[in-house]
Amino acid sequence: MNMMKKIGIVIGILIIAGGISFAFDLSFYNSFKTFCMGETFTGIANDENALYYNPAGLTNNRGWVSDFLNLNVDLSKGSAVAVMNALAHTNEIKTILKNKDAKELVSYFISQYSKDLLGMNDTLIRSRVYLGYEGNNFAAMGSVLGQGYIQTLISNDVVPSISVSAKAGIYLQASIAAALNFSDLKVSVGGTYKYGYLMPHIYSINKLPLLMISSSTFDPNMEYEEDSNIDMGMKISFGKITFGALWRDVWNSTLPDVRIGMGYTWKTFSVGMDFEKIFDTKYSFFRKLHAGLSYTLSEPLTLFSVNYYPLELTNIYVGLSGGWITGGIKLNLSGSNVYIGTYVLNYGYHAGYDYQRMYTIGFGT
Repeated sequence: MNMMKKIGIVIGILIIAGGISFAFDLSFYNSFKTFCMGETFTGIANDENALYYNPAGLTNNRGWVSDFLNLNVDLSKGSAVAVMNALAHTNEIKTILKNKDAKELVSYFISQYSKDLLGMNDTLIRSRVYLGYEGNNFAAMGSVLGQGYIQTLISNDVVPSISVSAKAGIYLQASIAAALNFSDLKVSVGGTYKYGYLMPHIYSINKLPLLMISSSTFDPNMEYEEDSNIDMGMKISFGKITFGALWRDVWNSTLPDVRIGMGYTWKTFSVGMDFEKIFDTKYSFFRKLHAGLSYTLSEPLTLFSVNYYPLELTNIYVGLSGGWITGGIKLNLSGSNVYIGTYVLNYGYHAGYDYQRMYTIGFGT
């Protein structure tokens, strides 16, 4: 195989991989809890995460609810290792930045971090704010969500090259829900109107050889697109057993994007199963399948007949998403929450393929 054919094959692979990996939907907010539960919440829908997975589940009789500080940073393995290395060499980086030498900075990046970042890497930053009222028969809530996503693909085959893309989005949401109660049976319906701005290409480098990188490559493009849509949901509860459905993007979807799920909730324990994109035949059965479990640990730890209260409240999450295990823990430290967990971004149509393992850390109130 001659050199030109090799280069053509590499470029083709990069184009395909870049297109698949950059398909992350910024209009749909995946919270820490739902990510770590394998994106399972349509049927459970018993807290504020129902805002995104099933607005019909907002009728939880919790009264006024709010969250004004919630931030998560999610990194793939290569990105996480590179960040840790950068934190260990901050003085070197500061010196190079002071010199304002783009070539020196690029050379330092290639020598120090290209090995860690070899292959495909994703970085996701997300935050949300919400305020509203959850009654037993009626709920109304307003929320703001913002997300930024960066994907890099560094190749060391034949012609070393780099592909970088970044996008961001911010959305305002208004959600309402109503419910009818019949003894142990409760039927709820709800909807969310979304309006926001999507910046699909903040900046991009497409298949550029590493040695050609210069500071002029990183010119940002802050053009945005307006976006609006409606999500509709329903939920049926019979005692501790629940069923739910979400129809996403009712206005714009040519093929209905529907999720269905079921759940079981008992005191501090809940378990659920979701199926996404149920009308899309491109997705295999097990790729559509999501399952998750959450457990709230609020009892004291007992060691040698002595009770200890190291944590006021701990939430443990475990899940299965497209064939991959997910999980996380939320710690409540004096009223502030700290999140640590792992999940996967699924890109393909079959379980166990085309994924990126992500590691998340965050905080909230």
